[in-house]
Amino acid sequence: MRIIDITGPIFEGMWDYGGESKPFRFGKVKMGYAGVEYELDSLENMLATTGTYFEIPGHEIGYTVEDVPLEKLFMIGSYVLQMPYKGLNIIDSRPCIDIDDMKKAEKGPIPKGSGIIMATGYGINWERKDYLANCPFISKKAMDYLISKEPSFVVWDTPAAENEVNPEYVFNDFFKADILSLTACINLEKIKKYEVKLVVLPIRLTKMQLACPARAIVIEE
Repeated sequence: MRIIDITGPIFEGMWDYGGESKPFRFGKVKMGYAGVEYELDSLENMLATTGTYFEIPGHEIGYTVEDVPLEKLFMIGSYVLQMPYKGLNIIDSRPCIDIDDMKKAEKGPIPKGSGIIMATGYGINWERKDYLANCPFISKKAMDYLISKEPSFVVWDTPAAENEVNPEYVFNDFFKADILSLTACINLEKIKKYEVKLVVLPIRLTKMQLACPARAIVIEE
């Protein structure tokens, strides 16, 4: 058995999605217990989308991260589509996953309800300043093809799979299909097998209807 950690590390100065968010950083807080004073690490400006995160269509379907049963997150039978980002066509200055890339990466049938791991290898750029700017996106035809497979779970090693220059709003139908996902992963290019098991463990936070930080692994048996 081989275990591959696909969780991106969280560090000070790392990438974020901008907007009103402030850069993540580690802080210190003092706490007294049983007559002893401790200095504890604190996580400042950590968002639901900091690092690798579990994403649900709760805003579309009407449930929270806590409502997802562990059975849907543990040992998910999954299929790995290896589509190296350096070999993808460049559209609007970014690599684009198209339907032909997906079909070429399929090594066999993908049963309904499986996990699909969209492995471009882009996670090697995790610590680069241009990590967000140059990440791959998925075309509408490819997304429609992905949805047609009726997966229960999709894993991405790109942090932003929409084309921001010429948006096709590819996630509208994705969320409506009630598909769970894990976004901004690393090490997917290290997966050797086509069929694997996936384990995703989001932090148990209440009232989260869109995203939540998570730890995740892929298991090759």
